[in-house]
Amino acid sequence: MQRSRRLAIVGVILVYLLCGAAVQGTDTVAAVPPDADHQVTVFYSSRCSSCVQVMPVVRDIAAAHPGVRFAYHDTASGGDVYQLYSAFDAAYGSSKPSIPVIFAGDTVVLTGEEEIRENLEDVVVALEHGLIPSAAYEERWKDAARHTSTVVLTLPLVLSAGLLDGINPCAFAVLVFLLVGVLGAGTRGRVFATGVAYSLAVFAVYFLAGFGLFAAVRSFEVAALFSTAAGCIAIAVGILQVASALAPDLPIRPAIPGRGKQYLAPLMQKASVPAACLLGVLAGIFELPCTGGVYLAVLAILSEHATVAEGILYLLAYNLMFILPLLAITAGIGLGIPPERVDTWRLGHRRALRLVIGVFLLGIGVVTLVI
Repeated sequence: MQRSRRLAIVGVILVYLLCGAAVQGTDTVAAVPPDADHQVTVFYSSRCSSCVQVMPVVRDIAAAHPGVRFAYHDTASGGDVYQLYSAFDAAYGSSKPSIPVIFAGDTVVLTGEEEIRENLEDVVVALEHGLIPSAAYEERWKDAARHTSTVVLTLPLVLSAGLLDGINPCAFAVLVFLLVGVLGAGTRGRVFATGVAYSLAVFAVYFLAGFGLFAAVRSFEVAALFSTAAGCIAIAVGILQVASALAPDLPIRPAIPGRGKQYLAPLMQKASVPAACLLGVLAGIFELPCTGGVYLAVLAILSEHATVAEGILYLLAYNLMFILPLLAITAGIGLGIPPERVDTWRLGHRRALRLVIGVFLLGIGVVTLVI
C-alpha cells in the first residue's frame, strides 16, 4: 500500500516537471527537488478570501524554515495548474479538497485556513527533521489533527437540520391539501402513489438546487463570502421566525408567496401522479424563501469544510430527512388518518415549530459565521 502511494507521488512529480511551475505575481516556484519528500506544495487562489488571509502565515513559516522547499500554485492563473492539482488529488486520495490546500509527505493534506494555521508549522518541522515521510508518524499526526479540529460538520448535525427543516409548517401544508383532493377522487393506494411522487419531486428540486449552489461556490472559490452571507441570512430568518411565533399578527412572516399559491392551487385539485410531480417541483421552488434559511446555513458549512464527495453524501442525507415528514404524512393519511387532523395539528403547533426553527436558525447562523 505504502509502495503504491509512493509510486503515485512519483507520478505527480513527473506531471509537476512536465507542467512547470505556474505562478502569478511575485511567487517564485522552484521545480520539484530530487528529494520530493521535503516539498510542501500549496494550492491557493488570489480570488479566495480565506487564501488571502492564510497565505502570509504560510510564507512566514516557509521563510522560517529555508531547508523545506515550498511551491505555490495560484488556481486563478489557469493553465496547467488544475491538471497539476488533479494529479496531486489523485495521488493523495483527497477527493478534490477546497482551497487553500497543502500537500506534504506521503499522506498529509491540509485543507482550509483553520487547519493550515493550526498544523502547517508542525508538518514543516517534521519534514525538516526527517519525521515525514513516515506512514506511522503521519497517521499519528492525522489523528491528532482530527482531535484538535473545531469543525462542527457532522452527520447528526446535517440529519437534525434536515428533519427540523422538514417539519417547517410551510414544507407540508401543500401536501396535506393535495392529499385531501386525492382522497375525494381516488383510493388510498392512489394516496400513497401521489404523496410519494410529490415527496420525490421536492427531494429532486432541493437536492439539485443545493448541489448546484454548492458546486458554484466551490468553482468560483467564494466559500468564505458565501458563508458570511448565509450566516447573516440564517440569523435574519431566525429572528423573523421567532418574531412571527411570538407575534402571530406580524405583517411579515415566513410563508409561501401569494403568487406562488396561485400557481399551486390548480394543481392541488388534480388528483394525479403527474400533477403531484409538477406540484412538488413548483412547491420546492416557492417554499425556498420559507424553508431555505436552514438549508443555506448547512450549504455554507459544506462549502467551507466538505469535499465534493462528502458534500454529495451530506446533501443526500439532508434531503432524505427533509422529505421524511412528507412520507410520514403520506403513510398516515394512506392508512386512515384524516388529513383534516393533520392540518389541525399543523395549525395548532405552527407557533411552537416556528419558535424552535427560529432558535435553531440563530444558532446555526452564528456557527456558520464563526467556524
